[in-house]
Amino acid sequence: MINKANENPISSEWKKRYSEQIVEIRQKLDALDQMKPKDYQLRLIKKTKKELKVGDIFVLSPRENIFFYGKVLKTNIDHIEHDTFVQGKNVIFIFNNKTTKLDIGDYNPNYSQLLIRPAIVDISYWNKGLFYTVGNVGISEYEENLDYGFYRIGINSNWYCKEDGRLLEGKPKILGVYGITTMTGIALQVEKELIINPKLLKFN
Repeated sequence: MINKANENPISSEWKKRYSEQIVEIRQKLDALDQMKPKDYQLRLIKKTKKELKVGDIFVLSPRENIFFYGKVLKTNIDHIEHDTFVQGKNVIFIFNNKTTKLDIGDYNPNYSQLLIRPAIVDISYWNKGLFYTVGNVGISEYEENLDYGFYRIGINSNWYCKEDGRLLEGKPKILGVYGITTMTGIALQVEKELIINPKLLKFN
């Protein structure tokens, strides 16, 4: 359990990263905060209505013909308190692993090199065509035991937890923000990373 007086560790980390950037990058990040969501939204790939499955590999496109891989680690979250904000939603990870093709051929995940923090999302990303599933590889033993969780802000205190609301004793190795990520939330996080490191868009 974390005392309310303690600063949000995710916010603190971002402030530190921001302060370490050169002036030009900070100016671009400041400008991004003033933009409308349509100015940085993910590219439309293909709308689908398929049911999500654990182990699904999907792609998203922040630029034309450039796709980053993601994976669905949890589906249909069953929250211990039936929190309507996350009940029935899904846990995804997006990797610093890209391709130019709509297939699984270049998929090579590394959980120590994520593009953004893990997120809780609903099916809308797929229904609207911003995420597109390209295959399924199941879940490995390593992934089943992955040390990840979410930081939840409460009225009287803040704490670390799993997606289903179970409390964690301490800060997990991989930390996301508890709660559903909006349709533009993923795009904004990705765009920030591309501004900080433009090489993410380059291929060897």
